[in-house]
Amino acid sequence: MIIESISAAVILGIAILFLNPGHLSMPESVSSMLIVGMIVAFLAFGAFILKEKSSDERETTHLLMAGRISYLAGVGALIIGTVVQALSHEIDPWLIIALSVMIFAKLASRIYMHFKM
Repeated sequence: MIIESISAAVILGIAILFLNPGHLSMPESVSSMLIVGMIVAFLAFGAFILKEKSSDERETTHLLMAGRISYLAGVGALIIGTVVQALSHEIDPWLIIALSVMIFAKLASRIYMHFKM
């Protein structure tokens, strides 16, 4: 749980740095290190998320609800971003790609689990 939180905080911190909040120009080497740092933090976060196991039914319910809430928050943010950019007539294709990947992964996992169980 602690490593998950630390890796999530690192990912968020690096994402904020990519937004360039102080309008500082980042040298190419700093930008490259941030990219590598974000990838490593994401891999650590993903490894711990995939390894997490619940000990009882209550904990299983908590894990499932956390997954649902985070999925809905991600899809909601991507839809809001798409709508805002559609209103300015300039849609970033990565918003659509990320939204499509999230929805496809959700459907594919549901279908897989339906036939597996």
